[in-house]
Amino acid sequence: MNKLTAILSTALLGIVAATAHAAERPDIYVVKFRAHDCATCNLMESQLDTAMNMVRSSKVELVTIDTTHLLQWEKSAHTAFDRDIVPQFNKWVGLTGFVAVIDRHSRRTIGCVSDKQDAYKMANLIKSAAGLPHDQKISNRTTRYKCPPAHNVDPGEK
Repeated sequence: MNKLTAILSTALLGIVAATAHAAERPDIYVVKFRAHDCATCNLMESQLDTAMNMVRSSKVELVTIDTTHLLQWEKSAHTAFDRDIVPQFNKWVGLTGFVAVIDRHSRRTIGCVSDKQDAYKMANLIKSAAGLPHDQKISNRTTRYKCPPAHNVDPGEK
């Protein structure tokens, strides 16, 4: 009887933990594409750190795709798989110095920023995507947040 109680307790705790983890999942992924040899990454990352401090919300998760070396590349692939952002990973892996803002529910890329946008503009795009209070004048100018063209293209596609 004690074994049955222990098994049921363990199963119940597992279900509660899984439910709690699912409830804590963010609405928006802010995906930073970087590498150590990236010339513009330091400025972009500094501005992004400031922007993320402005956002400060559990609705937003910063995800790093780092292609500095093979182990980082593999870890980043697992990160992309775990967050179900594989299409964006496949499209841009190897391209660095920018950030993609992705809706977790629809898996749609909302926009991208680079070192050309300041922290305020980055924060407004992220806040707008997450449904947080933001500056409408900036967030509605979607052409400002255009993403780079695909870095990786299937050779069979033309």
